[in-house]
Amino acid sequence: MSLRQSQFVPPVPLIAARELGLLDGIDLETRRTTGSPEQLAGLLAGDIDVCVTAIDNLFAWTPAGADVRLVAQMEATTPLGVYATPAGDRLAQRLADLDGSRFAVDAAANGFALVARYLLEGAGITAQYVEVGGVKERLDALLAGTVDATLLGPPFDVAAHEAGAPLLATVAEALPAYPGQGLIVRTELIGSPELSAYLRILRLAIESCDAMTDSDGEDLLERAGFGAASAAAWASRPRTLVVDPGGLDLLTRIRGQLGRLPPGIRLEDLHDPAPLHIPV
Repeated sequence: MSLRQSQFVPPVPLIAARELGLLDGIDLETRRTTGSPEQLAGLLAGDIDVCVTAIDNLFAWTPAGADVRLVAQMEATTPLGVYATPAGDRLAQRLADLDGSRFAVDAAANGFALVARYLLEGAGITAQYVEVGGVKERLDALLAGTVDATLLGPPFDVAAHEAGAPLLATVAEALPAYPGQGLIVRTELIGSPELSAYLRILRLAIESCDAMTDSDGEDLLERAGFGAASAAAWASRPRTLVVDPGGLDLLTRIRGQLGRLPPGIRLEDLHDPAPLHIPV
């Protein structure tokens, strides 16, 4: 059996695993997704086994019928920034300028859109949230001027900066404990040899990254296409696959403050740490 993984951008542990030849004994198929709705559709159809995605998506995917669990954290945090379009008539220079703007998101009610809502609504800003797609699609819309702003992370944030898009705010400054993307899997795969082998490989890759110098790690990501965003992506890599409970609590509090906490859905119940308890 192969593992079919959906991802927006290759996570650092996977890049390192490929570089070191650790994946030679596993059949892993990776696919770039155009957005979390596509990931959900793939999980429901049985076309996707594993997703690297925003942990908040669990709040929306579970009520939609996806039988999934969070088993690992693939980033310590996701470096995210609010960028405004460098095109068109609306040239925002500060967050307050986004009042009444068209804000591009992946999915309007879950994922990184929730942290965007938290930042904007906390500043008293009302925006129209427009579903555009994954991070590449949002960057394209931003640079084309079809939206006024969006939330971007490496390496697309650097592309936005190089194109003249103003950076108006960062999640790291507002929410230092914001967790990075998680590894969400179909529940039926928990305990399978394939998933156990994959998690073991990712853990070995993280240990190998820890043994690298920052310069070597950044060179690794440059070869993988991260370019000028290599340093930021390297700095946000996970030092462990263990999910940070503080991050889960923060995501829950964000939804609670926005009045968007689904009844009966608890991230603690959807997190299964057991698959990480495997020998190296």
